Order: sequence, then C-alpha cells, then structure tokens
Amino acid sequence: MKKIKWLFSFKYIYIISLIYFFLGYFYPNLLQINNIYLYIKEYFGIYEKLLWIFLVGYGFSMFMKNPNKRVVLKTRLFFMIILGIATGYLYLLDSLKEQMEGTMDSIQQYVIQVGLLNINLGYIELYTFLKIFPNVKTNVFAGSLIFIIFLSVIVICGKMIRKLILSVINFFKGQILRIKEERRLKEEQIRLEKQAKLEKDIYDEICNIQKAYQEKDLLEMEVKEANLEEVPENDLILQVNISQEFEENLENIVVENEEDKEDKEDKEDKEDKENDIERIDEDDDISIQIPEKERDISTVGISTAN
Repeated sequence: MKKIKWLFSFKYIYIISLIYFFLGYFYPNLLQINNIYLYIKEYFGIYEKLLWIFLVGYGFSMFMKNPNKRVVLKTRLFFMIILGIATGYLYLLDSLKEQMEGTMDSIQQYVIQVGLLNINLGYIELYTFLKIFPNVKTNVFAGSLIFIIFLSVIVICGKMIRKLILSVINFFKGQILRIKEERRLKEEQIRLEKQAKLEKDIYDEICNIQKAYQEKDLLEMEVKEANLEEVPENDLILQVNISQEFEENLENIVVENEEDKEDKEDKEDKEDKENDIERIDEDDDISIQIPEKERDISTVGISTAN
C-alpha cells in the first residue's frame, strides 16, 4: 500500500509528467504528435520560457521541507508570470501612443502586427489586451501596470533588492567614512606640521636669544679689556692723589677724635677733683660742729649738778 500510495502521490505524478513534457522537445511522444508544442508556442509566444521556469520551479518546491520557503518560492513563481504579462501589456500600450486617434479596427490591426510579428507575445496576451484596452482609460491602465510591475519586482527580488540597497548604503557609508578619515588624517597632518613648525620657531628663538646673550657677554668683556688698555696716565695719577687725600683726611679725623677724647677725659678728671674738694670741706664742717654740741652737753650737766 505504501508503494502504491508513493506512486500515486501528486508530486511524483507531477515530476513524471514534467519529465515526459520536456522529453517531447527532443524525442517524439504523444504531445509532439498532437502538435501540443506548436500550440503552446502560438498561444504563449515568448512566455513559453516563463512557462518552463514556472513548471520546473513548482516541481522543485514540492520537495522543499521548509513550508515557509516553499510558499515563498511558489509566490515568486506566480508573480513572475504576472510580471511578464504586465510588461507585455505596457509594451503594447506604449506602442499605441501614436495610434490613439485611429479607429478600433486600426488599433487591433496595429496590436496584432506589433504583438505577433515584432516580439511574438502570443494569442492569449493579444486577446486579453484587446478585451481590456477599450474598457479602461489609458492613464489608469498604464498606472495600474506600473504598480503591478513594481509590486512583482519587489516580491520576486525583494531579498536581492534589500541586499542591493544595503550594499549601496554600505558603499556610500564606507565612502563617507573614508572621506571623513582622510579629512581627519589631513587635519591631523596639518596640525602636526604646525606644531613641528611652532616647536622649530621656539627652538630657533631660544638659540637666537642664547646667541645674543653670548655675543653681549663677549662684547662686554671686549669693552672692559679695551677700557683697561685705554686708561691714560693722568687718570691713574689723579686716582692715586685722590686715594692719598682720602687717607690724609682719614688720619686727621682720627687725630681729632683722639684729641676730643683726651679733652673729655681731662674735663672729667677736673670735675672729679672738684667734687673731692667739696666733699673734704663738708667733712671739716661736720668735725667742727660736733665738739660744740659736746660742749653744750657738758655745760648742761654742770649746771644740773650745781
């Protein structure tokens, strides 16, 4: 039962039918005998290739274990067909810009001529276009086709578009960062050059100052030596005379100070002598007065005795 169920499962029947379908392009089979491939080419036109991609992709989706990926693949396959049909409609609509003022018969003939002979859009594409075009405004029809094409491209190539957009954004971001880094390095280089130049100027200024001081010291020494060599003899004699006069004045001042000191000592000695004489006279007076008092006392005693 399991083998019979396996043989009659839809995906295996589909894969076997798909293999048989593609073998008919290379080997005779029932489809080729009944001109099925010729009808496909006439009715689908260039969409025959899209039909092959759809059939192969749909069969591949049946063997996918992840249901989300399977749904995404099937959705992209359907939107691929929608994108191809909408693109063919927009091409025919763009080709009819110069034929809008003509009659409906002329428009139909022009559409058949362009659609079949130029790019072979197929009978189904032309038939559906001629049914829709007279009943819809041209601007609305064109806008709807553009929206469908945009939506189909987003659905089919959404991941690739996202990667492309991110890659473009990263590219421009990298360019911006690179420009900023180059600008920063340039500013840093300019700053270092200015700093080096400033340090060099300061060093040169210090060297100049040291050199100026050295030259000044040398000049002063040379001037002193020149002055010593150029002093005249009269100046030397004058300096000697001045020094002698200064010594004589100093000796006179010392002599005068000694004389003043001797006069002062003599004066002090004289005063001391006078003070001694006065002291002696006072003592004599005291010695004379004491006997008188004794005499008075004795006199008083005698009178008392009598």
